[in-house]
Amino acid sequence: MKRFLTIFLFLFPSVTLFAQQSKITGKVASGADPLPGVTVRVKHTNQGTVTDKNGQFTLMAGIGDTLVFNHISFLTRELVASGNGPMNVSLVSNSQNVNEVVVVGYGTQKKANLTGSVGVVKMEDMESRPLTNPGQALQGTVAGVYALQSSGKPGDDGAVIDIRGVGTFGNNSPLILIDGFPGNINDVNANDIQSISVLKDAASASIYGNRAANGVVLITTKRGSASKLRVNYTAFYGSQSPTRLPHVLNAVDYTTLYNEASINSGGTAKYADSIIQKYAANNDLMYPDINYFKVYYGNANIQNHRVSISGGNDNVNYAFMLGRLNQDGILVGTNYKKTDFRSNIDAYFLKNKRLRFSGKLAGNLGVKNEPTDLWNAEWYATLAPIHPLRNAAGQWVSVNGERNYYGEIKEGSTALTKRYNFNGQVEAEYKILNGLSAQVTYGYNVMTSKANAFHANVTLYNESGTTTNLVSNLNVTNETDVQTLLTSLLKYNKVLGKHEVNLLGGYSEEEFTYDWESAYRSGFVNNTQRVLNLGDPSTQTNNAGSYDLGLRSYFARLNYAFDGKYLFEANIRRDGSSRFAKAHRWGTFPSFSAGWVLSKERFMESLTWLDLLKLRASWGRLGNQNINNYYNGSDILSSGQNYSLGGTLYSGVAVTSMTNKNLTWETAQQLDLGIDLFLKKNFEITADYFDKRTKDLLLTQSIPLTMAQSAPYANAGEVQNKGIEAAVTYRTTFSNGFKLRATVNASHIINKITRMDVAEQLTSPKAIKTGAAINSFYGYKMDGIYQISDFTWQNNSDPSIPHASRAYTLKPDVVQVSNYTAQPGDIKYKDLNGDHVVDMNNDRTIIGNQFPKLTYGFNLNMEWKGFDLGMFLQGVQGMQGYTYYEIATPFSGFANMGDWWLKRWTPDNPSNTLPRLTLDGARNNIHSSFYMENASYLRMKNIELGYSVSPKILSRAGISTLRIYGNVQNAFTITKFKGFDPEQTVDQTRAQAFPQVRIMTMGASVNF
Repeated sequence: MKRFLTIFLFLFPSVTLFAQQSKITGKVASGADPLPGVTVRVKHTNQGTVTDKNGQFTLMAGIGDTLVFNHISFLTRELVASGNGPMNVSLVSNSQNVNEVVVVGYGTQKKANLTGSVGVVKMEDMESRPLTNPGQALQGTVAGVYALQSSGKPGDDGAVIDIRGVGTFGNNSPLILIDGFPGNINDVNANDIQSISVLKDAASASIYGNRAANGVVLITTKRGSASKLRVNYTAFYGSQSPTRLPHVLNAVDYTTLYNEASINSGGTAKYADSIIQKYAANNDLMYPDINYFKVYYGNANIQNHRVSISGGNDNVNYAFMLGRLNQDGILVGTNYKKTDFRSNIDAYFLKNKRLRFSGKLAGNLGVKNEPTDLWNAEWYATLAPIHPLRNAAGQWVSVNGERNYYGEIKEGSTALTKRYNFNGQVEAEYKILNGLSAQVTYGYNVMTSKANAFHANVTLYNESGTTTNLVSNLNVTNETDVQTLLTSLLKYNKVLGKHEVNLLGGYSEEEFTYDWESAYRSGFVNNTQRVLNLGDPSTQTNNAGSYDLGLRSYFARLNYAFDGKYLFEANIRRDGSSRFAKAHRWGTFPSFSAGWVLSKERFMESLTWLDLLKLRASWGRLGNQNINNYYNGSDILSSGQNYSLGGTLYSGVAVTSMTNKNLTWETAQQLDLGIDLFLKKNFEITADYFDKRTKDLLLTQSIPLTMAQSAPYANAGEVQNKGIEAAVTYRTTFSNGFKLRATVNASHIINKITRMDVAEQLTSPKAIKTGAAINSFYGYKMDGIYQISDFTWQNNSDPSIPHASRAYTLKPDVVQVSNYTAQPGDIKYKDLNGDHVVDMNNDRTIIGNQFPKLTYGFNLNMEWKGFDLGMFLQGVQGMQGYTYYEIATPFSGFANMGDWWLKRWTPDNPSNTLPRLTLDGARNNIHSSFYMENASYLRMKNIELGYSVSPKILSRAGISTLRIYGNVQNAFTITKFKGFDPEQTVDQTRAQAFPQVRIMTMGASVNF
């Protein structure tokens, strides 16, 4: 009998006699990404299953059976089922990310099946960077995405994100979705992010319809898996300093040049030599030599701590994250503290996990301190060096009898803002049939903000000998912003032979409610009790407001693939918004895309060096309804409109804002042509050409002042963004174990207003003009400097006559300026219409562009024997900055001047780039290309060196992994820009700003 069984099992190995079958569960992933569609089978049998969208599987097998894990483009792997708990299986790609799973709208897709343009951020490169805002992770990492850090201010250092150019006159921010819920990118911690997908073209973004015209950023946070408990702790400590502060004049140079400017303006020298010597000695507090940049700005500390716990079993997976950021600001009086948490729980019920419940909770508390008069603090940091800060008695000294913002900040003139955010989501998904499931998600988000802005009691000493007493006051503002979202999805997936069909249908409703209240009192007893009821009741004022908004949407998507070679996708969404009048409330947004995987054709089989060659094409239409007016389609009555009747004053209401009931959506139509190429030689190449045209642009329409009402919005015209973008990745592992990965990406975008249906807004220094980019710089073109040879004077040939004694007259053939009489050393402007007179009606034009023509990034990662080195460079070309007034304009207000003014025009130094110095604003304070600067730059955005301690050493201490590292953020910048940092927002035109910061940190990450 025993011999018979032996022969039987030899002949029929697929039959297992007397073996106990057990339920084997597990998860299959590639790196950190789950792998759906992996075939899992018991070796030598037909028994098997396929992993679901989360990479999880369940099947019956015997303990000791060999399980075979097979997936196209991944190396096949065999593991023995031990029955000691869920199996965690990692597959290695054999074809350069062909089957990488990418998060898309309302689901995921294999990268090989994508027909739209989707960019992915490699979050493993961001884990140890000191990112205080996740938007910074988009800088230079995704082709077609231009992200700039708005400033170095703690708590407000978020990135301004433009996807494929600027297509609107208003808010160009993309739609941010955090685990499917619209939100603020500041409200998710970078360490909690599993993946970031950027939906760039209409085909990938149109499923989000009326809010997707500016692109969509999908953020997916980390989740638990069926595994043992894992604990991770990360921390870094560091120091911050300004990346760049302009070089300015010292007191001697400032006073000397001021005397020169005064004489050039027909006056006399203000500062006698004896006074200048006092400034040079710098031993009298009332005659100082102060670099006010060093007074207002300095080094600041930063530290961050974060702990995460994850794990689970076959039925429940969990992940909990908790963090604390403590960031001092480089500007006096600024700091930020943030505590945040996040939890993701997934629970599975019924046979084969047919029912899933998920809960997501997240929240944060941010406490921000900053000067109450923040803009003024930044402005006074540009002060001339001759203004005293304190006198010998220790009193704060006013600047020319006005303010001393540094002293006021030190005495307590600061604003404290506490911002609370909470987000909760519950989700249920039921698998009705094989391939058919229904999903319902409800989300609730609330943001409350409490601001306490205090002006302290301060006594300022005036240089005239008098004093100025500043009376304290307090302004308290409370805001509450509530958002709810209900989404219902029906999903169907089916494979029939070579045909693969995916269907999605959905419905969503969003509601927004915003309330605010403010109150004010002055006359507080001291500077420490900042409580409203301690102020003078007779000074009290208050105000309030409330707004709401609703959106309703229906949407559907079809994906079809034949034989993995021919791909098609169609999307449609119909949206309604309460912002518009009933007749224009609804919009329909379709898209179509197709792909052809040439590498799977028979005629390509001989190309052994090729893994994937795919051509893509897409067209779609998107919408934008982002305007500041919640009730643009309704006439709103405003209170406080008092009127007189019969000699008596009555309170009343009136319509004070004009409405446009014919207003409708902005509509962005986009064409995209792309190619994806994966080579077996470890190269991955993606390139796209796109043409995006946004019509019915929303813009505040100009109206006559006599109408005495706020202007309405109008559908104002059309703008075009077209360009090309490409990314190339190379990765390899050498025989000695050295690993290398390098990625370079670049984007070239041209932005142009192609039509205006309302009047052009030709204001300097920025204008809205047909044929130019949105918000282009506008003014006169500098055409050199007037030289002495351009003039005649009495005894024109007698050089012995002193320059100051000559009466200069322009030669007849030299261009004149209409609003002043030019003198040698003044700026010469270009005569555009040829009438020899420069005036604002005929000779102003587009002089610069605030958006770069080329953006690029380079990322390099190397690993060897526990050491790792990462470098990330980011840059822009073809962009201009405008540096005006403070520092840039001679003797503007109380400000200092850039040290470049030492090379100004003089009779002995006839410069052709810098004019002579005057106190006449009519000559120098003219918006022109003179104030334009080349703002192109190349920045070492991040450089990091790390070391991972050997697991053999760590195992004795119960530690799985330990990595220590040093990091420098914004290490250095190559630029010709003279002002503050060239990375500045589009609304920055003056020479005062909150500088960017260089951050040097040391950190560690440990897993237990």
